[in-house]
Amino acid sequence: MKNKRIFLILSILLIVTLLTSGCPPFRRPEPERQPAPAPPPEIQVPRQQPAVPAPDLNVQPRQPVPEAMDLAEQIADAASRVEGVENAVAIVISNLAMVGITLERDTARNEVEIKREVAKIVEERQPRIVSAYVSANPDIIRQLQEISRGIQRGEPISTFFEQISEVLRRMRAETNT
Repeated sequence: MKNKRIFLILSILLIVTLLTSGCPPFRRPEPERQPAPAPPPEIQVPRQQPAVPAPDLNVQPRQPVPEAMDLAEQIADAASRVEGVENAVAIVISNLAMVGITLERDTARNEVEIKREVAKIVEERQPRIVSAYVSANPDIIRQLQEISRGIQRGEPISTFFEQISEVLRRMRAETNT
C-alpha cells in the first residue's frame, strides 16, 4: 500500500514537472530584408504618408489597421499597372499579400509570367510584404473581392478567417504547380 502511494505521488510530481518545464516555442529568425531597388519610372508606386487617425475606442480587436487597407490598395494599383493585367484586388494580412488579377483578353504574355512579375513587384516594392501570392482564377478573385468589400465595410477580419484560409490554401497550391 505504501509503495503504491509513493508511486502515485512520484507519478503526479513527474507529470507536473513535465508540464511546467516543457520546451519553449520554436522561434524562427526574421528574414533579412534587402533595401528594395528603385522601381522603373513607368510603374513606380507613389509613396504617400498616411494620415494618422485619432484612436477609436470602439474598434474591435482584430480589425485591420488603415495602413493595411492603404497598403492593399497600393499593391492592387501596382499590380494593375503590369502589362497584361486589366484589374487587380489585394488583401494584406501581416506580412502576406494575396493578389487576384484579371488578365486582358488580348494579352500575348503567358499567365504564369504575369503572375510572377506581379509577385516580384509586390515583394520588392513593399518592404513589409515577405510573401505575395497571385492568382488569375476567377473564383479566387471573386472571394478576394468579397473579403475586401467586407473589410472596407468595417467587418472584423476574424469573420473571414475560414474564407481567407481556403483562398490562401488554393493560391499556394496554384503557385506550387
